Amino acid sequence: MLELKSRVESASPHGLVGLLYEELIRSLDLVLHSVRKGYNLAGNSHVAKAVSIIVALEGSIDFDAGGDLAPTLARVYAACRKELNEAAKKNDEAKLTEVRDAISDIYYAWQALQPG
Repeated sequence: MLELKSRVESASPHGLVGLLYEELIRSLDLVLHSVRKGYNLAGNSHVAKAVSIIVALEGSIDFDAGGDLAPTLARVYAACRKELNEAAKKNDEAKLTEVRDAISDIYYAWQALQPG
């Protein structure tokens, strides 16, 4: 936890979004682990954390500077949030994996945009 605090304190705005992606992927991995172990996801704290991070990412979109990408990204986040909630209600591993993969793809694209 101390390492994360240090990373947050020293991160650029771009880096902070990257940290959100990392924490989101970690939470989704824990959700998937719970499903694979046969746990019911109702009230699962990792699902709640993942949803909260997606909401934070949605709120971080700069619609003025984001051009055509901003509304598209907002739709993707909204769809991921919806799919995550629905998949968690049904303990649907395949849908959870789809959400995790979509977020992972966005994260890798975000990393590639890292300012020099």
